[in-house]
Amino acid sequence: MKNKLINPILTFSVIFLLTSCSKNNETYFPLTEGYKWRYDVTRITRDGLEKQKYFFNNLGKSQLDDESVYIRQSIDGTALYYSISEEGIIYLGNTDNQAIGQKFKEDRQIVIHNPVSVDTQWQQFTTTRLLKKTGPPQKTVLRIIAEVPMEVKIESMDAEVTVPAGNFKQCMKISMNGSTFKDAGNYVGLTLVNVKQTSWYAKGIGLVKMERLETTQSEALDRGSLLVELVEFDKG
Repeated sequence: MKNKLINPILTFSVIFLLTSCSKNNETYFPLTEGYKWRYDVTRITRDGLEKQKYFFNNLGKSQLDDESVYIRQSIDGTALYYSISEEGIIYLGNTDNQAIGQKFKEDRQIVIHNPVSVDTQWQQFTTTRLLKKTGPPQKTVLRIIAEVPMEVKIESMDAEVTVPAGNFKQCMKISMNGSTFKDAGNYVGLTLVNVKQTSWYAKGIGLVKMERLETTQSEALDRGSLLVELVEFDKG
């Protein structure tokens, strides 16, 4: 078992996470400057189990190419950019903290689609991150990176969930499901890739839990899972 801090962008692209200040969404996606979140993360791949941590900090409102944006920063300095439109909350992309000059990497996705109510549905794409198997000396020998079309739906506005930070009621529950065929080359070949993700959001806090499962028909890379749970929320 490993314990370490990681860049959240490397693990899943939702993201996906947690910002808004529109009239309909602000209670589920607080963007108030100074708000902070800490998450415990459990990732299981064919390499085994890893324990990780995510930290996020709201930096407030800014400008990106003359567009008003809201910024959330991870502990490694990566900045995630969001905007608000009639569609809902849009994740625009992030700055690559490893690049000189903090290069912006676009990855536009709808985080929450209006109206914020049961049965609201939309489509988006996600990229698999959990289907991998490495071998000594830490060289990746098998990996499936597939772009998967997802059907997204608000399942409930009254869900209950328990995480290390406590028990949360009247949560918004969002499900994502999708599949695609991917030719992964030697040892794997053509296989069906499935992705299922469920997220819970609490009023006034944001994301409190997320479960993600990636599976294939290949015995070599049959599955990978990710669990994100809120440990601490601080209004600053």
